[in-house]
Amino acid sequence: MENFINPNSSETLILTKNTFSVLLYNVIQHFKDKHAINARYKDSQLYGFGSYTSEKPNLKSDLEQILKGYVNGKYLYNKHRESQLGIPIIKISREYKLLFFNYLGYKDVYTFMESGFFNDAEKKEQLELLNKNSQKNDHYYVCYYFGEDNKMNKGQVFIYSEWKKIEMIYVYRDDAGHKGIYRFYGTIKQSEDFVFFDTKFYIEGKKSEGAKFIFFIGKSSPNERHYLIGTYSGFDKYDRAIAGKMILKKYNSKMEVEEEVNGENFDPILCQELNKNRMVVESSIRKNPLLFSEKSPFSQILLKTAGKYSFIFKFETLQYKLNLKIEKFHYNIISLNEDIIIENDKVSVLSKGQILNFDFSISGMFHLQKVSVYIKALDFTENKKEPKGNFNGVDINNNIVSGNVIIAAVD
Repeated sequence: MENFINPNSSETLILTKNTFSVLLYNVIQHFKDKHAINARYKDSQLYGFGSYTSEKPNLKSDLEQILKGYVNGKYLYNKHRESQLGIPIIKISREYKLLFFNYLGYKDVYTFMESGFFNDAEKKEQLELLNKNSQKNDHYYVCYYFGEDNKMNKGQVFIYSEWKKIEMIYVYRDDAGHKGIYRFYGTIKQSEDFVFFDTKFYIEGKKSEGAKFIFFIGKSSPNERHYLIGTYSGFDKYDRAIAGKMILKKYNSKMEVEEEVNGENFDPILCQELNKNRMVVESSIRKNPLLFSEKSPFSQILLKTAGKYSFIFKFETLQYKLNLKIEKFHYNIISLNEDIIIENDKVSVLSKGQILNFDFSISGMFHLQKVSVYIKALDFTENKKEPKGNFNGVDINNNIVSGNVIIAAVD
C-alpha cells in the first residue's frame, strides 16, 4: 500500500529532528533563491512575525499563497527554535503538515524522504516514527528528587519512540518568582534489569553533556511500572557535580504532568525517601587534601577509632553491654555478638574535632534499638582506660531514653 498523508486528518505530523532540520534548510534556501536574497535576513523578517515589513519578502507571505489562508510566522520561528534546542521530535500541527513540503514541490513527507537528502538509516528512523501511533508510544512522568537549596524538586520527563528518546524539563523559581527553565534531551538504552538515560543540553545551538540516570525496571517492560526508582549524576544550577536518588511517577498526559510540577505540594511518602539524599562535590579544586572539607583536618581522629570495644550503656538503674568492632579506613560498626546486627551505622567527628559521634541501629535481642553516642575525642583517642560519654536513643519498647556510656577496649 502506498504511504500518504490525509490532509483532512486532525493528527499532527511527527518528524525527527534531522528530517525537520533538512526540511527547514531547504525551505529557507528555496525562499532565498526565489527572491534573490544574498544578505542575511533577521529572523523576524524571514519568518514574518513581530516588527517585520510585510511588503518585503518573507516566508509567511510565500506560504500563505500555498495554503490559501493565514500562516502564523511566529509558529514557524518557534519550530526553528525547537530544532536549534535539540528537541528530538518536532511536531507539526495539522494545518501546516503538508505546507512546507508543498512549498518545495513535494506531495508530502514520504515523497520528500525519497528526495536524496537522506541516507538509509535516517529514512528508516523517520518512516518508523510515521508508522507508529505516537500518542500510544509517548509516556509521561514527574521526577522527584532532593535538589538545590536543600529542597524537594520536581521535573517533567517525556519518553518518546518506544523508550528510545527522552526530554526532561526542570523549572526553578527565584525569590522574586522568576522562572529559570532547563531542558535536556537524550537517548535511552535498556540492559538487563536497568534502563539508562543519557542526556544533553543546548546553549546557543551548541550541544553539551547533561545528566546521566539509571533506573531499575526488573524483567518487566518499563511501561508496566507506575514508579521507577534510581539514581542520577550530573551538575546542578550552581555548576557543582552532584548525585542522588530519584523517583519517577507515571501520569496519563502532559497536562497532568504540568499540573503536578506547578503545584507546591509533595507526597510525604516520596519526601521521606528522598530528603537529604544527595551528594555534592564543590567545583573548586583543592591543592591540599586538608582543605577538602571542614572535616578533613580531623581525619587522624577517625583513624584512631578503629578497634574492638565494649559499649556499656547505663540509664536509670539499668546497664547493658554490647561488643562492637570499628573497622579501620572503612569505619563500619560491626557487631561482635552473633545474634545482633548493626545497621545504618556512621562514625563522624563533630565540633571541630572535639567530639566523636557513633550513630547506629541495633537489630536483635537487645534492650536498645537505636542509639547515638557522644564522647570527647581526646578521651577516646588517648587510650584512657574507660572513657565515658553520653548517649540518647530508643529502647525496645519505643521509649526515648538517655544516659551514660562507658567504652572499654577489648582484645
